[in-house]
Amino acid sequence: MEIASRKRGLICRTPIFSSAMNNCSRRGKSAMQVQFADTLEQTNPADAYLPHHSREAKREAYDDAIRFGRFCAIPHSRQLLLDGSPQEIGGRAFDLLMVLLRSNGRIVSKDEILNEVWPSLVVEECNLRFQVKSLRRALGSQGNMIKTIVRRGYMLIRDDVVPEGEARFDATRSTTISEIDTPVAIRASAPYIVLIEDDESVRRSISTLLRSVGLGVASFESVKEYQESEHSPQPDCLILDVCLPGRSGLDFQADLLKSGIRYPIIFISGHADIQMSVRAMKAGAVEFLTKPVRHQDLLSAVDMAINA
Repeated sequence: MEIASRKRGLICRTPIFSSAMNNCSRRGKSAMQVQFADTLEQTNPADAYLPHHSREAKREAYDDAIRFGRFCAIPHSRQLLLDGSPQEIGGRAFDLLMVLLRSNGRIVSKDEILNEVWPSLVVEECNLRFQVKSLRRALGSQGNMIKTIVRRGYMLIRDDVVPEGEARFDATRSTTISEIDTPVAIRASAPYIVLIEDDESVRRSISTLLRSVGLGVASFESVKEYQESEHSPQPDCLILDVCLPGRSGLDFQADLLKSGIRYPIIFISGHADIQMSVRAMKAGAVEFLTKPVRHQDLLSAVDMAINA
């Protein structure tokens, strides 16, 4: 032991070793920190201790991930990430998300979703609606990318995917007044919506929204304009502003009831009060929404109206 100690002492006193120790002392911790930082950039320390097959499985899991917007869905671990951070999401809601993502932007019918999310089980449609709400909640401010397509099902709007054989819907495209106010040729299977709204910007916005989900729309500035038009198709739903030039939306509702006509009606208003909403609902209105109207609230109301 004494001989070994003497040898170590001799080594420490050699010029080469002393020079190296002095250099390290002058550089201090920074040199070690830089070297350690370089190592971190090159490899993941945690992965270094994983067996080779585990590292490969982890890599395959991320390769299978589906990225959409700021989100990333990882089927292998059933995780939803937002900017790399895990988000809370239930099992059924995650299954629903995967069905919509794998549809590549097409409309997925309710029956198809029920068969995929609840295989071999008979469930009520209200369970599906609950999971859609849960999924929208998990997506937070981006929840409106899940669209309800009236009488057809649901779809997930992705900027990076265009359904095969379909043109991308461009919400920023300029729409002419004639495209909004003139009734279009309505397919027999497409619900037909009549919108009466005196504010041109609101009329344009709602018409564009409804057409984007496959609905037929004819819009008018006033009740008089609607009555004087050749509105041959019977509307599946009326969307009425409460305050209109001439006959108000509530007055028009009363006129229809006196004539024995009972169209499903959705009211929208920027100046509503409790008395107005109570009067409208007592007369059979499906929904009473205040401006600015949330798109999903309106689409849900339309869905309820045409399926009433």
